[in-house]
Amino acid sequence: MRQLARDPFARTTLVRVIVRPLAHGRTCSWCGSVRTSRKGGTPYLYRYGTEPDAARPRIHWHDGAFCSKSCHDAYRH
Repeated sequence: MRQLARDPFARTTLVRVIVRPLAHGRTCSWCGSVRTSRKGGTPYLYRYGTEPDAARPRIHWHDGAFCSKSCHDAYRH
């Protein structure tokens, strides 16, 4: 899991994980493409979530899987 952005006023952190292997025909929820790794060309997507500041944080996963953060942001707004 990778932390991407921190919002100190909302006390949350945007995180992402790699979704691999992909189900047959699964593509980005916004643009319809997939990412591929440099070695071997394995397709993958990212899943994004929001992690609040708490004693026992629980990540709230956003709907869909995306090829980039810009597709995620466009889909959410």
